[in-house]
Amino acid sequence: MIEMFSLATAHQYQDALASQARLRYRIFVGERGLPHLHYDGLEYDEFDTPSAVYFVWRDGDRVVRGLVRLLRTDWPYMLKSYWPELVEGGELPQSKDLWEITRVCVDKNVEPTRRKNILPEMLAAVKEFFDQRRAVGMIGVTKPHLLSHFIRDGIQWLGKAAEVEGEIERAFFVPSQHVRPQHHCVRYQIPQSVLAERLPDVQMDAA
Repeated sequence: MIEMFSLATAHQYQDALASQARLRYRIFVGERGLPHLHYDGLEYDEFDTPSAVYFVWRDGDRVVRGLVRLLRTDWPYMLKSYWPELVEGGELPQSKDLWEITRVCVDKNVEPTRRKNILPEMLAAVKEFFDQRRAVGMIGVTKPHLLSHFIRDGIQWLGKAAEVEGEIERAFFVPSQHVRPQHHCVRYQIPQSVLAERLPDVQMDAA
């Protein structure tokens, strides 16, 4: 099952908030050598605010091995703040019903037969979350082949590929109905509902 929390509810999930920051540190700072903000083995950024929602896959020892973070686009988000040039022919979106998917990572140390399920399960959880809130979909920046491997229909590329943090990546939009990776969910027998529980609605109005 995928657990979902915000800063307001993280206390209900033991040290999951810190554990996801440790995973981010290992992958983005340790493995990729990126100059991300970090302290004492925890990676963080200015988007880790009360409006962020975290989806985590934890192992039997309750250690986070997979992560997806969602950011509402009516609040500051990464694509708009750092790479707006990746979106061609229009203004960048800004809506409480459209979310940016960020900090997607899976621990390579997980046994391969278990690791293959983690990202499809997290995407399925995101789809559940979108259905609960009637969200229109997600945007983000990623390596094109990675996204198209999991989501095989409905991807709308927002501009040309360019270098982002040492990788060739591209901005995208995926409508809500296409977020669940159907091929992988069938292949790995991922159930229709994967969220451990629903996150209560929280009013997050801009100041």
